[in-house]
Amino acid sequence: MKQIFKDKITDIDWNYFDNKFLLEIFDFSLWIKSSDTKIIFMKDLLEKKKNESLLEKVKIHPAMRSEVYSPKDELEIFTEIFENAINNKEKTHIIWITLKEEVEMLENYYNELWFFNEDINCFKVDYNIPFISTSVDIKNLIWRWSDYKRMWKDIFFIPPIREAWQVKSMYKWLNRWSITWIYIENIWKEEKNFLENEIKQEHFLPITLAKILNYNYEDLWFLWEKTKFEINY
Repeated sequence: MKQIFKDKITDIDWNYFDNKFLLEIFDFSLWIKSSDTKIIFMKDLLEKKKNESLLEKVKIHPAMRSEVYSPKDELEIFTEIFENAINNKEKTHIIWITLKEEVEMLENYYNELWFFNEDINCFKVDYNIPFISTSVDIKNLIWRWSDYKRMWKDIFFIPPIREAWQVKSMYKWLNRWSITWIYIENIWKEEKNFLENEIKQEHFLPITLAKILNYNYEDLWFLWEKTKFEINY
C-alpha cells in the first residue's frame, strides 16, 4: 500500500503491488474552524431563494429542481459574497459551489495574484494571500439528472444537481487546483466508487486527489481529527 501525502507518495508496507492508496480525510464531527476565515455554506443562502411555484412541477420533471434553487440566484449570491470579501479584505471560504461562472470569477482573481503555474497548468495558491476560496460538495460531482429516476428524493440536496456541462467544468477546475477542496460529509459506496474512478478513469493524479481532499484545506488553517481512507487504483 502507498500513502499519499501533500508532495510525495510513500510505500508504507511490503505490499508493493496491491494497487491501494491510503489518503487522509477528516471527521466532520470533530472539525475545528479557522479563527480568521469566515465559512459560508451556499446551501443556507440558496434555501432562502427557493422558487415555491416550481415545486409541483418537480414531481413530474425532477430536473426542474435545478431551477427551484436556480443557477442565476446562486451566481448572484456568490458574486455578492466574492465582492464583499475582497472589498472588506475578509478571508472567506464558500462551501458548495456548482457553477462554471463562479470558478471563472475565482480564476480571474487568482490570475491577478500570479498564482497560475504554466509549467504544471495548475494554480499553486498561497492561501495566506487571497480573500476567497471555494469547495464543491462531492454529491454535486457524483449525481446526474438521470439518477432522479432511481434515487428520487434521496438526491434532492441543495445546491441541486446542475447541467452536465456545469459538472464537467467542476472536474476541470479541481484538476487545475482552483477549487480548493471536495466537501465529503460521509463516505458511502457511491462516494468511494467516485473517488476510485477519478484515478482509474478520469486520470486524477493521486497527489491532486490528496490536495483536494485534505492538504489544501489544511493550508487554509483549518484543523480536524483525521481518519484514514483506502481506495483502489
